[in-house]
Amino acid sequence: MNAADKIILFSGQRPQLSATQYRVVAYTGNGELLADDFHARVAGIARHLRQRPEQRWALVCDDTFWFAVGFLALARARKTLIFPQASGPANVAEAQAAAVLTDQPTRFPSLVTLDVAAVTESGTAVGTDLDDELLIELYTSGSTGRPKRVDKLLGQLRAEVAALEVQWGQTLGDAVVLATVPHHHLYGLLFRVLWPLWAGRPFYAPTCEQAFEFNTAASRFGRCLMVSSPAFLTRVTDFGRLQPSDAFRAVFSSGAPLPEATAAKIANESGRAAIEVYGSTETGGIAWRDWEPEVGQTPWHCLTGVEIAAPGNTPGLLRVRSPWTWRADWVETGDLGQALAQRRFLLHGRADSVLKVEDKRVSLAEMERHLVAHEFVSEARLLVLKGKRSSVGAVVVLSAAGRRQLQQAGAQKVRKLLLEMLRTWYEPVLVPRKWRFVESLPGNAMGKIESARLQALFTERG
Repeated sequence: MNAADKIILFSGQRPQLSATQYRVVAYTGNGELLADDFHARVAGIARHLRQRPEQRWALVCDDTFWFAVGFLALARARKTLIFPQASGPANVAEAQAAAVLTDQPTRFPSLVTLDVAAVTESGTAVGTDLDDELLIELYTSGSTGRPKRVDKLLGQLRAEVAALEVQWGQTLGDAVVLATVPHHHLYGLLFRVLWPLWAGRPFYAPTCEQAFEFNTAASRFGRCLMVSSPAFLTRVTDFGRLQPSDAFRAVFSSGAPLPEATAAKIANESGRAAIEVYGSTETGGIAWRDWEPEVGQTPWHCLTGVEIAAPGNTPGLLRVRSPWTWRADWVETGDLGQALAQRRFLLHGRADSVLKVEDKRVSLAEMERHLVAHEFVSEARLLVLKGKRSSVGAVVVLSAAGRRQLQQAGAQKVRKLLLEMLRTWYEPVLVPRKWRFVESLPGNAMGKIESARLQALFTERG
């Protein structure tokens, strides 16, 4: 790729070199979409939007190509961009959007809509540089399931994309971006849409939901990178088949820490460790790591431009600051961190996971690590169950060995064995009193585990 390739998307100017007009911006299931057509569509829709009085627009597109077109069209028209937590009419209304730019207008019969795919006018956008102060509103469920508004500026997103390109751009080259995650959350927005757009790297518009879709794409493109989540990666059973002819240049995962067994499986079977990205909608990207065997807990490396504040001798509240935190202010992550040398740190779970049960303190994150170290356990989440007496509940995904034990001896036997192990570490009052064995942890589309859904596992069944 060359500098002229990027001019289309960074400045809105049509490049002088006609060859760049034929650069592929996106691939569909059957064909390809070129930069010249993409540029013309963005310019035409932006012109149409400038004539509309509504300022606050929700962008709700199922198709990633139309989502990318809509994003840049709204940005060039200097409209406020709103990304609802979900794509339903109630979510759009809750975000107080005045209108919806969408590829599914019939979904919003009572709202003002513009069908992004129906605007036929096209044109150029000479002199329409993007406004770094343009407001973008994102909504995240956090861990509670309730929508929370997070404001970003367009310039903050561009700064974060620039840091990603500095970190990995040379390794990725012209790889085609494939994704299992939705494009309307911050991770998908950045890694699946804006990073490839602003770096001149093509993306694959369909969402890959099965491993064979990656194999098919790799055979078609010859060079790919995967943007995924722990929820998907833990379901893949054969990573060797996921890496035909070493076509995948990187596998990214975000939304939650990868289970140790999954990280090891990816590295051992594919020959390449997955790159985990740590951050949140509030903070943006903070750090990354790839699995290192036999080092205990793998440390995190700060992204370029990120500062952290955390104790060095004992875990404490982790704070971060970067060009993409709001107005470059310090932001509390809600996680416990421990600073190391060379801009690295360790994570020790959520700050609110250190609880007092009958006047005794316990770290649920630490107890989860002990559980996952057991041969019967693949994943585990612990939570406080409220009642006359507070107690700890355990939600456990069993390993293959654990499932065999469950079938042979029953849930009570498995529970007893896990309790015996925990009691070598903790006093009896601190270990879980209620257990739920599940096939997978309840999470949202990004794989983030929601506490409300964990609690429901106990309230529904007593």
